Amino acid sequence: MTMRRSHPITKINPTVLFLILAVLIGGYIRLSQVLQSPFPLNDGGLFYTMTRDLMANNYRLPETTNYNHLNLPFAYSPLPFYFTGFLAELTGWNLLDIFRVLPALFTVLAIPAFFVLAKDFIEDDFQTIIATFIFTMTPASFDWLIMGGGLTRSSAFFLALLSLHSIYRLYTQNHFRNILWTSILAALTVLSHPEIALHTSASALVFFAFFGRDKSGLIKSITVAGLTIILTAPWWGTVLTYHGLTPFLAAGQTGWYGIGSIIQLFRFDLTDEYGLQTIGALGLIGLFWHLAERRYFIPVWLFVIFFSEPRSAPLYVTPCIAILASYSLMNILRIFNKRGLKPGEYSSELHPFSSTASKAVFGVLLGQWMFSALAITMILVNTSTLTNADKTAFDWVVLNTPPQSRFLILTGDPPLSDPTSEWFPALTDRTSVATAQGYEWDGSHVFDDILLRSRNVQYCINQNPSCIEDWAAEYKTDFDYIYIRRLTSRMGVEFESYDSALQGLLVASDDSKLVYETTEVAILKLNK
Repeated sequence: MTMRRSHPITKINPTVLFLILAVLIGGYIRLSQVLQSPFPLNDGGLFYTMTRDLMANNYRLPETTNYNHLNLPFAYSPLPFYFTGFLAELTGWNLLDIFRVLPALFTVLAIPAFFVLAKDFIEDDFQTIIATFIFTMTPASFDWLIMGGGLTRSSAFFLALLSLHSIYRLYTQNHFRNILWTSILAALTVLSHPEIALHTSASALVFFAFFGRDKSGLIKSITVAGLTIILTAPWWGTVLTYHGLTPFLAAGQTGWYGIGSIIQLFRFDLTDEYGLQTIGALGLIGLFWHLAERRYFIPVWLFVIFFSEPRSAPLYVTPCIAILASYSLMNILRIFNKRGLKPGEYSSELHPFSSTASKAVFGVLLGQWMFSALAITMILVNTSTLTNADKTAFDWVVLNTPPQSRFLILTGDPPLSDPTSEWFPALTDRTSVATAQGYEWDGSHVFDDILLRSRNVQYCINQNPSCIEDWAAEYKTDFDYIYIRRLTSRMGVEFESYDSALQGLLVASDDSKLVYETTEVAILKLNK
């Protein structure tokens, strides 16, 4: 009788198992709270409208977007809008639900994308594992991505990480497929988000300087750049035809260059952690450690990313922070090993978790990082989203006000963290006179001035009616209704309603009348 030859079971690389664990933990952190929210977190109203504009135009790139009745240039990188529109039509998935869930899903995909990129620069498997866990639980790597507006940010970040991995292989290997894949991934990144495309381009220059600074690298770079320009031409060519360079020049002025950004970098306030910023502290230690050992690539990469465009730099430097923090933590854990093991047991070749002390330190840090990450997502879900009361009020507006009505939305929130102001035009098709979103691409306004205008009027929610009158006169703005959101967050974990003194003063002045009221929202019509 012939015995069937048995094959040994292939062992799974432990780093893959830890990657799976990181994805599961990261998926829980990102999705558990998002799935509990009835609406997309924070922003996304502009992109929601642009997606609907694209679908209504049979997926031909529109000249303008109908958002807030401003006829703003439809110049934003459109790939996420195409993907979302097709997904909604093919699956029947509600568009609002897509904006609520899909950004978080892309942030989960970013975890293995970072893992692949980190392995390009980290030789030690244990450091790769530590770096992946740090990246997974650094709030800056996902907090602005899981929002509704993160539809573009999250998809572009995922593609950018893959692009950088491909760029590294482009300079370190001689395969034609690397040129092709790098061009495709770079084009997809450009077509997904303008800021992240800029950061990716800046990173590519650093990669070239460290890994591809020869004739072959130069030829590869020129080839990839040319192919990327060709692949993205249908988008930027159409925008140039409609609007010229104006939208791109306007968007280029929104990078928040200035002394404030330098101070932020000096403080190394880049991780958005809740409480003690241990990841940021370890990253700073790792930065000095790399410089002391003349390991310049990661520090240079970090600085170039930050100064290329400070506004979204905290997101894009998270791979650098994770690598730097993992390096310092790995060395610190080895010091604990040296102290915690007997002289005969210690060896520099031991892994960083060889002693009880090092395991305890890492366990405490891991728990603190998980708490910080979950706290950030809970705060976002509980304080930075529309409520059912908002949606009910929006529905009332649609049914009971003329389409040309103009509203002043008062929430007390800053302009980039004000979901009511951004979603109101998208869900009511009425004009919100103080909403800032969309003006980034409007060459007739300076975006910082628009942000100041929006911020200034929100101070009026705690003032008397003359504050609103002065603001309207200063900015030459008129409106028909005032929408007051009577909600505030308590300890950053939940909403509670309050009685609005401003509402009472407006009604008592006989300049307006109350036409809609719940415990959370009041709408007043001006008497003209």
